[in-house]
Amino acid sequence: MAILASGSSWRTSCLLILCWFTTTIIAKPVATVLNGTYEGLYLPAFDQDVFLGVPFAQSTGGLNRFRVPQALNTTWNGTRAAKQYGPACPDFQLDRDGTYGMSEDCLSINIVKPANIPGNESLPVAVWIHGGSYQVGTSSLPNYNLTYIVQQSVDIGKPVVAVSINYRKGGWGMLYSREIQGTGNANLSLRDMRKALAWISENIGAFGGQKESVTIWGESAGSFAVGQLLMSYGGRTDNLYHRSIQESGSAATAWYNGTDYYQPIYDKIVRHTNCTDEVDTLECLRTIPYDTIFPFLDSSKVGGPGFYPVVDGDIMPNYPTELLHSGRFAHVPHLYGSNSDEGTDNAPRGVINTDDDLYAFLLNSTGFDFPPSVVRDIMKLYPDDPTVGIPLNTGMERFAENGYQYKRIAAIMGDVFYHATRLDDARWYSKYDPTYIYRFNTRPFQNNTNANYTDYVGSLAPAYKGVQHFSEVAFVFANPSFVGPWEEYKALSDQMSAQWIHFIHGGDPNAEGLPEWPKYSEGEDGLNLVLQAQGRGYNGSYVEQDTYRLAGREYLTQWARRRHV
Repeated sequence: MAILASGSSWRTSCLLILCWFTTTIIAKPVATVLNGTYEGLYLPAFDQDVFLGVPFAQSTGGLNRFRVPQALNTTWNGTRAAKQYGPACPDFQLDRDGTYGMSEDCLSINIVKPANIPGNESLPVAVWIHGGSYQVGTSSLPNYNLTYIVQQSVDIGKPVVAVSINYRKGGWGMLYSREIQGTGNANLSLRDMRKALAWISENIGAFGGQKESVTIWGESAGSFAVGQLLMSYGGRTDNLYHRSIQESGSAATAWYNGTDYYQPIYDKIVRHTNCTDEVDTLECLRTIPYDTIFPFLDSSKVGGPGFYPVVDGDIMPNYPTELLHSGRFAHVPHLYGSNSDEGTDNAPRGVINTDDDLYAFLLNSTGFDFPPSVVRDIMKLYPDDPTVGIPLNTGMERFAENGYQYKRIAAIMGDVFYHATRLDDARWYSKYDPTYIYRFNTRPFQNNTNANYTDYVGSLAPAYKGVQHFSEVAFVFANPSFVGPWEEYKALSDQMSAQWIHFIHGGDPNAEGLPEWPKYSEGEDGLNLVLQAQGRGYNGSYVEQDTYRLAGREYLTQWARRRHV
């Protein structure tokens, strides 16, 4: 595969960052952190230095299992290699997430930076937190390749250092029970992220990064996490971050169950690992071999929603809606949004055909806890009218193969988890801080090739999915493998990545040549920037009042606490 010169704005793409490593190594970048010196790789096609798989904490195996992340406690002479992504933290998608291995020794960080940063200059830092429903995912997935957005930052004269991290997921990071309650070992996923931010604060200067200018940035569960980090310890930042970007997810998206939900799960794990007769069952679980305990922490077999953060009275001192409404969150600039058709990712397919089906689903579905009268009110607010359903702007088409009332339930599900929670967050964030809200509205490209990603053997994503969850990620990361071959899409990607970069630099996405993006608070009903292509059926980005499905979103916000958020 050919590599274009570093001055090209749309380089020949590559699925994995390692394919660039076969090019001639011109230099051997090194960086000395508190523990020792790492040698990374130089990417001549991008004129970038990359450091991959750098540990930010000790292994989480053995006696560190189900324990807060432990600081690195070793130093060394000479150099250590940082040339390959680290193992993924354990999850049940080994084939997808385990390309670079999977183990409990997984708390690592990746740094991508422009090469030859002047010695007296330090750059803003963007910290990417991957998604995956808090159950799966890893920073090494090709969608999260940071080289393109770093190159875009150089091209527009606003260079940044981009970082991605791994954290414990599922039961490995969020197991809870009476045995864990009160020990300080709950919400390990969030504690891993805080530990990574502390490592960045201590060490990012060695990579040309500015520790006083850090933006936390995530999508889906990564966006939940950003919202939760904003609320951790009641809004205490400890100067670890200074701006936030949330793509498709709120701290109030996923529920916060307690021991009534988690205790049976914990007890089952104890039984299956023969720890029942031990005085300290949690300590016993730390002695179980990895391969033995692995199957019993499989989120896909737990039932219910899986593992998520809890209100532990410590890092999460209260439910997120309570923290939000009392102003107990970090007061920093925010860039935040959702995609038009988020609900198509959560809507059950093929089962909602009648009003009775919808009523039963909303009444009995895991995690809603809506009383019957509330379910009836929701059904009135979201009528069986396909012209106002989701996917948006698809007229009388019902996509009935997914259920006759598929568009109706998709609208409700998207609002429950994403659009209503985003509305509530935006209103409260903007009371205190500069807040920029978007609605992404461009149906994504779907690449159907498994080999040469420059061939663009693909099409638009399925019509019944619309502008689905995750659609915006490719445009922000500016990776041509995933943006698509059309000039209109490339132009939108250039626009969005530039807006994100400007925000990372100064807390404001506006700049000359970009669509004007007003603060949310500049409109009586809140203002969103609708991000969409100019062409291929779209009319370019524009500003809207935040009033779509307003009665439904406000009602769902009113009843959000019944979902244990």
